[in-house]
Amino acid sequence: MAAFSMPRWVGVVTAAESTGFLIPVAGFAISGTAGLSPGWAWLLMVACGAGEGALLGFGQAVALRGTSWQVPPARWVPATAVGGMLAWSLGMAPSSLVDLGVDIDFGNPLTWFLFGAGAAVLLTSIPSAQYVVLRNRLPGAWKWIPVNAAAWTVGLVFTFLPGPFIDESTPAVAMAAAFVLAGVCMAATVAVVTGLWWRSRPVLTERALRT
Repeated sequence: MAAFSMPRWVGVVTAAESTGFLIPVAGFAISGTAGLSPGWAWLLMVACGAGEGALLGFGQAVALRGTSWQVPPARWVPATAVGGMLAWSLGMAPSSLVDLGVDIDFGNPLTWFLFGAGAAVLLTSIPSAQYVVLRNRLPGAWKWIPVNAAAWTVGLVFTFLPGPFIDESTPAVAMAAAFVLAGVCMAATVAVVTGLWWRSRPVLTERALRT
């Protein structure tokens, strides 16, 4: 078995997630151009989330291939896609409800509780789905969930940075470049944090690898 390679993990995962992030970006563009209703726009973004998750999962599986921590792509990729779908379904819920005319009372403590609970589920959706694959293969696999939650909390900040600097008058090329750069920064952040966790993992036994 090959040793875990931090450069390989960061490079492959960053490329996979950066490319995957372009799927939801394209979804936003299609939704706006086609004038989709809030419900259809939400469904489109959930589907795009599955695509982003699948690419991320594929990149992670490739980066771990040949190491003692390798994961079965046939299970890992679909699990990550499901996690991506859940994340985007929750992430798009508030704006979709507003577009549907739902009056969200931000003065109600229950509203903030629901937002907090939704955010927690969003941040843990992908690693929780992946944990189903890891739980019988890696000691302390549950730690993958909080590590990812921390990584995505920091990484997602980059996706909001272009907002204050772009509007409807921003040239399409500049807007695309801003979101591509934001996506790369997000992906690299997540890759580095999760890579550090993998690098600290104990080598799996042959028995565990056959599970």
